[in-house]
Amino acid sequence: MRILHLAKYYWPRSGGMERVVQSLAEGAANLGHQVEVVAVETLGRAGGSARQRSSVTRAFSLAALGTQEIAPGYIAAAWKSADIIHVHHPHPLADVACLLRARRTPVVVTQHADSRRSAYRPITRLVLRRAAAVVVPSRAHLALSNELMGFESKVEVIPFGIDQARWEMVPPPPPGAAPRAIFIGRLVSYKGLDILLRAMERVPDLRLDVVGSGPEGPRLRTLAQALAITDRVRWYGEYPDEDLPRRMADADFLVLPSVTVEEMFGLVVLEAMAAGRAVITTALPSAVREVNVPGETGLEVPLRDVTALAKALETLARDPALRKRMGEAGRKRVAGQFTQTAMAEKHIDLYERIRAKTR
Repeated sequence: MRILHLAKYYWPRSGGMERVVQSLAEGAANLGHQVEVVAVETLGRAGGSARQRSSVTRAFSLAALGTQEIAPGYIAAAWKSADIIHVHHPHPLADVACLLRARRTPVVVTQHADSRRSAYRPITRLVLRRAAAVVVPSRAHLALSNELMGFESKVEVIPFGIDQARWEMVPPPPPGAAPRAIFIGRLVSYKGLDILLRAMERVPDLRLDVVGSGPEGPRLRTLAQALAITDRVRWYGEYPDEDLPRRMADADFLVLPSVTVEEMFGLVVLEAMAAGRAVITTALPSAVREVNVPGETGLEVPLRDVTALAKALETLARDPALRKRMGEAGRKRVAGQFTQTAMAEKHIDLYERIRAKTR
């Protein structure tokens, strides 16, 4: 089967959406399908082809209008022969490319999140009307999405999956070292890193690695200085996706302290669990709660609660046996429900059902 993915960005960018698209593309390619990905890339950012069995065409962006890249070559690059077109929302440029193509090719949409700009919604809804199916990774996505109202009958729930083998190779944390937590993600307000830094102040024996970059970076570094915790926090900035397992190897557990439902899934939680790490997440009404099982694979704390987060940090920092038990449970949970192969197989089954109806 010839599968064409229309994405905004792609590997080696290391955001959650990019990693999902790559996992899906590579998973289908591993199953013997012909997979092509069209993505935007900014000048000077194009990466290599390591770890790729799918074919990737990168349309270079000349400028950006808000969050929308201006990439004139994207629509032409998307004009490829395919049996299935898979559009990844939110991405208005992919929507335009999809609508300009011949209508006989079936379309599948993955709704990673709603667009932040209401001006784009009319074109998004045109693509949703055309789509034969709309994929979400959890029922929480459907419940929280305004854009999917009226399209519920098209929705298929297929959980995101990861390349488990890549993370199973992560060794246990160094023995005898001071306990170390890790945060991986964009430095933006909804990630709640400021809450984590304030909680760190109350757990003096704990170290923290911060992996990621973003507009909140300077403010967060200033906050760490004000809290007098700079000697316990390492800032790695933007980190190559292929090296993330190396950073995870230094950590005893992962913290995702997000404070709004913009954190729709938290793919990094799956990656930490696959690496055998316990996790701390927040009580968001999103799919994050469907990944981490509180008390089994990690701990859960209320939103924006510095005291509760500090207590959870202290609990894991002081109990290696608990961390190990939760890490092992997390690894088993990923293996049973959230693998790249399982995600790819469920999508291939969906594509085949759609194609059977259109023949």
